[in-house]
Amino acid sequence: MAEELRRAAADRAWPAVPTQAEEAEFGTAVASPPTAGTSCDVLIAGCGVAGLYAALNLPASCRIIMLSKGRVDECDSMLAQGGICVLPEAADYQAFFDDTLRAGHGENRRESVDIMIRSSRSVINDLVALGVNFEREPDGSLAFTREGAHSRPRICYQADITGREITTKLLAQVRRLPNVEIWEHAALIDLLDEADPATGGRRCAGGLVRRVSEAESTATVEELRAGSGCALGETVLAGALVSSPAASSASAAAPDSSPSPAAAGPAPGPDPAEASVSTPGPALAADAPDSAHPVAVRAGATILACGGIGGLYAHSTNFPQLTGDACFLANEHGLELENPDYVQIHPTGLYSTKPGRTFLISESCRGEGAVLLDRAGERFCDELQPRDVVTEAIRTQMRADGTDHEWLSFVPVPREVVRTHFANIRAHCRDEEGIDILEESIPVVPTQHYFMGGIHVDRDSATALPGLFAAGETSCNGVHGANRLASNSLLESLVFARRAAVRIATGASLAVEEAGEPALDGRHRSCGVRDASIDLLCGEAGTVRKGGCVTGEPELGPVGYAGA
Repeated sequence: MAEELRRAAADRAWPAVPTQAEEAEFGTAVASPPTAGTSCDVLIAGCGVAGLYAALNLPASCRIIMLSKGRVDECDSMLAQGGICVLPEAADYQAFFDDTLRAGHGENRRESVDIMIRSSRSVINDLVALGVNFEREPDGSLAFTREGAHSRPRICYQADITGREITTKLLAQVRRLPNVEIWEHAALIDLLDEADPATGGRRCAGGLVRRVSEAESTATVEELRAGSGCALGETVLAGALVSSPAASSASAAAPDSSPSPAAAGPAPGPDPAEASVSTPGPALAADAPDSAHPVAVRAGATILACGGIGGLYAHSTNFPQLTGDACFLANEHGLELENPDYVQIHPTGLYSTKPGRTFLISESCRGEGAVLLDRAGERFCDELQPRDVVTEAIRTQMRADGTDHEWLSFVPVPREVVRTHFANIRAHCRDEEGIDILEESIPVVPTQHYFMGGIHVDRDSATALPGLFAAGETSCNGVHGANRLASNSLLESLVFARRAAVRIATGASLAVEEAGEPALDGRHRSCGVRDASIDLLCGEAGTVRKGGCVTGEPELGPVGYAGA
């Protein structure tokens, strides 16, 4: 297959890049899970930026199955408003590093922060090469905005819909890959955790997947298991029920000692006496598409990239599908959860009496000058402090005012900036709450937003269970410490998803770039993975853009930051 894809890339014979209208039709890009067990090289639970970017960085010869618990657009990557950080020039390295540690109260894993910062330029180049559009300066260079706790502007953005811009463009490219299947409304409800004859320990050999309806997509693992006829802590094995392994069974060899799953291919059939989960009982009839019967998906490597825990909260900016499933499964299989109490409360969710997900008012609003006001219309704090500091200031003022929210005023923000940079926020406030942010202040309240803790992983996103990786918000590589710096989430997810893919494909750790390298030129550079899909998509030109631009879009100027 790799040779076919290489020839296709050389002949420009890849499937056509989806149009904007086609990108909106997510349902055409996905399939339902089968009614019987199957196997693949890599199983990815989650279709946000971490899962999508990992798929793009894996070899085109790998069969990849991706799971989306709800619709593919129901991932928090879609909701990111502010932007994505980048190291604009080598001289900013120390300030970027210090800002990240200051926001994280010094509890960050310094090696991970260093990797993230030094990898940022390659990630931004890849995004541009794959068709992502960021705001530009008049000379064509990237425009940067600033958010709370940043000492200078270093955030790339696309209006106030950066997450959607990045996620839809990555999804559009993944949809072009014939080696990738996306299963919509498919939930991971257990891991295949079995004995590894090569090491004498245990390894992850895939997962147990259950179809879910849209209504069921907000259920927890326990609830989905109950709906499958599986009791808590039990899973289906050859038509019978068996208990999940004891916590100690997952403390196998160190991740560095595990072979490359992609090279080894799909895991062989298990010994029923040693596997915690395997192929389920008799296959269901093809005319039973809504059955909750789980199926086993065997895989040489598994990546957990299914987001955080916001769905467990009454008030959160997250999609309700994010119910901490990966963390639950990791804990059940004896893996360490790092800093599970580190939950970020965003200072400014839009206050509303309507039920449902809280609409986020991006920190970039305050970065561009918006100010917080108390009930008397007076400013009461420094809006550019770290999120936890601003959150506490708002809560303190709410208690003093006897109110259930405070106010955010856009008066100091140039009106044209509001109309362009914050067009989506303005439209939502106007359409849903009847408030025009150009004319009046909006009510804001702190709300659950992000999970800094998660499944403990190493520098390559590997867990302590060989064959199992975790990336994105569900993992904890230590970048964020006790409190995340604004706009580091998309960057961290992408950097460590790419590292997981390289480790899976080669068995080695990806070398880290020098600070300030490579040039911010919008060109993809290979990570050394043979026949990586992203290499074949971008070809020798280093970009999917034809003539320097996406088909149907105007020619872009140079991507480089002035002076870089």
